[in-house]
Amino acid sequence: LSASTTSSDMTSSDVSGDPFDTREKLGIAPLAIIIFYGVSGGPFGVEETVRSAGSFYTLLGFFVMPFVWSVQEALMTAELGSAFPESAGCVAWVQEAFGDRMGWMSGYLSWISGATDNAIYPVLFVEYLIQLVGVDKEESLGQFARFLMFSSMSCLLAYANWLGLPLVGKMSMTICMVAMSPFVILVVVGAFKVDTTRWFTPPTVDNHSGDDTPVDLFSFAALSTISWRPFLNNLFWNLNSFDNAATFSADVENPGKVLPLALGWSVVMVSSSYLIPLLVALGASSAEQKDWVDGYFSVIAEEIAGPWLAGWLVFAAGISNIAQFQAELSSDAFQLLGMAERGYLPQLFATRSRHGTPTYGLLLGTLVIVCMSFSKLEQLIEMLNFNYALSLFLEYLSFIKLRISRPDLERPYRIPLSTVGCFILFIPSLTAILIVIALASSETYMFSIAVNALGLLIFSTRANAKSGGYQVLGGGSSGEMYT
Repeated sequence: LSASTTSSDMTSSDVSGDPFDTREKLGIAPLAIIIFYGVSGGPFGVEETVRSAGSFYTLLGFFVMPFVWSVQEALMTAELGSAFPESAGCVAWVQEAFGDRMGWMSGYLSWISGATDNAIYPVLFVEYLIQLVGVDKEESLGQFARFLMFSSMSCLLAYANWLGLPLVGKMSMTICMVAMSPFVILVVVGAFKVDTTRWFTPPTVDNHSGDDTPVDLFSFAALSTISWRPFLNNLFWNLNSFDNAATFSADVENPGKVLPLALGWSVVMVSSSYLIPLLVALGASSAEQKDWVDGYFSVIAEEIAGPWLAGWLVFAAGISNIAQFQAELSSDAFQLLGMAERGYLPQLFATRSRHGTPTYGLLLGTLVIVCMSFSKLEQLIEMLNFNYALSLFLEYLSFIKLRISRPDLERPYRIPLSTVGCFILFIPSLTAILIVIALASSETYMFSIAVNALGLLIFSTRANAKSGGYQVLGGGSSGEMYT
């Protein structure tokens, strides 16, 4: 458990050896669906964007920002994920580029954001379930009953995850067809009711206070009316996390082919699942900007097609959260496995089940989710975005650094641009990330400082605990255990 291999001695081949060669591998379609649910899951939760910026700028945001955030992140992940086909994902890239400390911080921040984010999905599913069975008041169910429902569902879904990635992929594909079907109907029926002039409705002045004075579309008054912090945070929330796909790169047959294709299809699916329903919903409905509260898509569905579609959409939103939970839990657990293989965590987390899944990573993730069952998670969205943005910024820098310092690194898929060309391609992403960070509240800055300080303390404590400096715990897949 105390092999003294350092990061400079390890290559991707040292940590990517996979003794599970006989298990079923992920193909393009199931991987694309898992990525889709790890990033999006459909146009659930976009209401804040409309409420913050109005119809025109919402549509403009979901049309433009995939080319600012999503495409670049997917291309970066395709190149580095195929170059480092291991469960550590982005941790491997950052460690190779900037050393052990930054590698740890990248994985730590990514896992903190992902694990906390994942606690939202069972909560939302329980809310949708309560609404479907006709319970009007949250208090009528009781906190203890809610906790039992929440924890039971989390454990059941974690068990399904433990049974293997192919099962998760098949479940996600089935859920995707069911969850997106009400939006297909909404688009088909609503398309005949679209008034395209509604797409160009400018934002209203002081929309959060009830003053609905219209302004010119491209005027300074219109831009100043937009609530930029929630607007950009919601876009960032809905269009990022493609880098999590790299944690599955060791579980596909040919990462250099499967990973880029799956990422490409997932970008198209994510962008389309937002933009097309929004075009119809905003064009076919006379709803005002301030009406777009959370869950308002069901109201639009009822207005366009009737109560039956609204009920179907609520049900679809509920089961979509199952697929999002599965995708996030898998990604987080495999990342812990990869971090254990690279020596950042005890060898215990390198343990795989007989299905090839990371047993103790799944257990830890589920425990964290259950413990958060009483949290007010909506208040943490901006804070999670902030820490994820820091990790993502470090990943882009690692890409450029490795293009310069490791030109000899085998890259089964390579972005067909020079290093300078890639840097120019990434400039919009880097700029947008910095804007999201700059717009954060003082509470978010304090939260991030505390989280980062804790991460650095954990790393330093483990490093100082080893005689002669930091040593890798269980470096390499040769130390893997099975359950």
